[in-house]
Amino acid sequence: MIRPVFPIILTVALVACALCHAQTASSCPNSKGYNRVHQIAGYSVQISPGVKASATDQCRASVTRSGGSHTIFARGWSLWIDDISGNDINQSGVPDVVFDTYTGNQGCCFEYTILSLGKSPVVVRKIQNQVPVYFRKQTDGSVVIHTGDGAFDLFMLSNTESVFPEVWLRLDGSELKDISDEFTAEYDEKIAKARSELTPAALEKFRSSDFHQQLYGDQHETVRRVLIVVLNYLYSGREDQAWQALDEMWPPADESRVRSLILERRKRGLLAQIGTP
Repeated sequence: MIRPVFPIILTVALVACALCHAQTASSCPNSKGYNRVHQIAGYSVQISPGVKASATDQCRASVTRSGGSHTIFARGWSLWIDDISGNDINQSGVPDVVFDTYTGNQGCCFEYTILSLGKSPVVVRKIQNQVPVYFRKQTDGSVVIHTGDGAFDLFMLSNTESVFPEVWLRLDGSELKDISDEFTAEYDEKIAKARSELTPAALEKFRSSDFHQQLYGDQHETVRRVLIVVLNYLYSGREDQAWQALDEMWPPADESRVRSLILERRKRGLLAQIGTP
């Protein structure tokens, strides 16, 4: 099983996702020197200003071949060149560049344009998500894509409390593959921690609750811990265990409704982008 080169701490980043664009050292439009030219695989890669205060075109990302044409590949409210650029992200044998876009003024989201720098620059894939996506180089030189499924923002909880089930992906050519089942140890660690924090008294109170009376408003911590268990089983490929945990810990009268909502969120979430574009 492939492991990350260093430990990944995603939870804080996801909670603070609305500020992530501002934390990038060389992001357009506010960082000094963001428009410096980067030389990658014989190409000039640059972030330039677009239309001031435009929600969709305030910043532009371009690639230029020496003596060749200048082409804009990404536009957005805030934009930067991902640190993974220059690596072979999609296992094609040539370097790639990733343009990270944050659409801030529209309230959502993040978009990642992955560009292959072969004989001619070409977009091989775009990834959209409500929370940040991270590209992690592994010890064998391959790149793993790590994020949370942003479709679960505000699911049963506030934004800062929301449980974003983590997802691990790999790009093979233009095909996005879900490799989350290779990281069961990481999921199990989160499951074990959440279970250890669920006291018998808290579970008994929760299972006897009526959603229609208080919307579980007085039990957010219990709701969050139960969702951590269920969603981590589900996203690591252990669906039977996910539904067993839901059956054991969720209020029986509300179980069917919540199961349907979880499946609906997953269907329209990040995993909907799996496969070829």
